[in-house]
Amino acid sequence: MSYPESVQVVIVGSGPTGLTAGLLLAKYGVRSVILEKNAAPLDIPRAIVLDDEGLRTLQVFGADQAYLDLTVEGDGAQYIDDNGDVFGKVGAGPENFGFPKRNFINQPEFEKTLRDFVDASPLCNLHYNSNVTDIQQSNDAVTVQVQDSAEVVHAITANFVIAADGGRSPIREAANIPMLGSTYEQNWIVVDTLNDPDQVRFSRFFCSNQRPHVSIPAPNGGRRYEFMLLPGETSDQALADGYVENLLKPYRDIDQKDIVRKTLYTFHARIAETWRVDHVFLAGDAAHLTPPFAGQGMNAGLRDAANISWKIATVLLGGASDAVLDSYQAERYDPAWSMILLAVAMGDVVMPIKPEQVAFREQLVKSMQPFPAVKDYLLKMKFKPKPRYDRGMFMGLDELEFEASLVGEMIPQPKIELDGRSDLLDEFLGSGFALIAQDQSGIEAMSRLSINAYLGLPLAKLALPFKSGAGARSDSQWARPLRTHRDEILLIRPDRYCAAAFEPAGLMDGLLSYEALFSKPE
Repeated sequence: MSYPESVQVVIVGSGPTGLTAGLLLAKYGVRSVILEKNAAPLDIPRAIVLDDEGLRTLQVFGADQAYLDLTVEGDGAQYIDDNGDVFGKVGAGPENFGFPKRNFINQPEFEKTLRDFVDASPLCNLHYNSNVTDIQQSNDAVTVQVQDSAEVVHAITANFVIAADGGRSPIREAANIPMLGSTYEQNWIVVDTLNDPDQVRFSRFFCSNQRPHVSIPAPNGGRRYEFMLLPGETSDQALADGYVENLLKPYRDIDQKDIVRKTLYTFHARIAETWRVDHVFLAGDAAHLTPPFAGQGMNAGLRDAANISWKIATVLLGGASDAVLDSYQAERYDPAWSMILLAVAMGDVVMPIKPEQVAFREQLVKSMQPFPAVKDYLLKMKFKPKPRYDRGMFMGLDELEFEASLVGEMIPQPKIELDGRSDLLDEFLGSGFALIAQDQSGIEAMSRLSINAYLGLPLAKLALPFKSGAGARSDSQWARPLRTHRDEILLIRPDRYCAAAFEPAGLMDGLLSYEALFSKPE
């Protein structure tokens, strides 16, 4: 397949972030090309957790159902001390976004599913053996120099570049963008296995001051084990025959044929200082590196893809100002950094290795006994905040009249019934913007609206009279947050965040006001 001379978006890197960005752009009607320097897909496990927000992103282009059967739904996590006692645990949690909260995956299988969708898309092409050697920017475009397997250099002109080229991102380094944060001192060895006798779907964190380690469910009857290397242990020792086998003895006998991979990792807690240089955007590991204790590294990249893709579409298809794209970092930086800090905190509190850290944890647990809510917060790992932005492309974030407002927050996804069809909410919202009305005045105002497109993307209109009457119905408790806006009309962004809430009488004015946020500056 030949390289295009021009394309709307060049994506560098064919990991989950890059593939998802390409597929979302295609769904919005934007043409892209994905450039991968490797000769073929990496057939080794890496990320192992796909969360409910990630699956909801895949739902936009239909990959959720194609892949869901290949995952293992997690039952929760257990935190175990040196005595073998479970001092903290978390259950599976509610499916308020339409999917299980944690799903264990085999990354090669996951990426193959995404590549199958790319192969079927007329608007997204993937090229291997494609090494980006240079990027030159002008006022209104960017030119990417790419070298093929025969060392022939091709020039591709694009409107934008998404650099999803990994933690060592050559594009980030060429742009001299510093990474803030730190790197863990300890190395860990990660072992992926097959035919594991432990088929319990709990993640087990062995919070030992002797050797912290983790046991995580995996698809296809496998399991992942992670062990921290102790001071004085070298990489050569850890990778030598017999080392891993000895570590696994308390849990299973291991045959070499059951070891899929063993590798050393150094965990990073780092974030790029800036995520945009003119027409080039960093995403995924190129923008942030997250320790694994919260299982959010890959998922953070999928959130990046979901955020930047629809905004690029409004610029290319809807005439939005290029300045809109500055909201990408404005929205995503703080949540990404917060997730990094969460993972660091979980590593420090849940998996201490120094005696004073163990003593601190035990004293902390003891002191929380009279405060069940606080104990739940820490020990049941109720850390992950709601998907919510406190700035960006929203209207009314600083004018909230009640705390229950959904503005700035990802809306729930209950199963609803509409016109004899029962399905998840997003299946009725389409891939673009959507309006949701829940009372009669809102439904009537929405029905009088003649437009079916908004900012270059489709505009769906959904009537949800939950209490009574014809139309959509849902009895799910996860629909309740929607009802806080029962007298208003909600504007939902393509990434399923609530952009604004309008009074029925001011619907058109509200839409024009929100659209003005995207206007080119005078």
